[in-house]
Amino acid sequence: MTQSKSKDNSGPNGKDSCLLDTNIVLGFLQQQPNLMKLFQVELSGRPYLVSEITRIELLGYPNLTQAEEKVIAEFLGFVEILPIHHQIANRVIQLRRLTTRLKLPDAIIAATAIEHQLILVSCDKIFSTLSFPGLSVLNPDEI
Repeated sequence: MTQSKSKDNSGPNGKDSCLLDTNIVLGFLQQQPNLMKLFQVELSGRPYLVSEITRIELLGYPNLTQAEEKVIAEFLGFVEILPIHHQIANRVIQLRRLTTRLKLPDAIIAATAIEHQLILVSCDKIFSTLSFPGLSVLNPDEI
């Protein structure tokens, strides 16, 4: 895990809060064994947050069934959804200027983690191969 935080981002139990990337939420909802273990061990007791873009990505899939939408909505009811505000938008601009390899949704999620000083939990390789100032990343594939 790469960490570079200055402000305390601990939840009520003293554990760092986590921003869950869309791929982590999808893997959890699909009950992928490595992610189930991640939630039971590494993330146990931590507050979970997602970006508004994650909510959009999850609920915006074409051909989403009513059953899938219900499961996603139930999950979203258990996490805090962070809005995309002006400071996050400015941070997205900074991140996108660093590399053309960073897709807009990933830039929004990374910027949200940086601005709220959260640990980003993501399987995206881009966060392992590039360094972004102020971004702390936990990749379950690298544990």
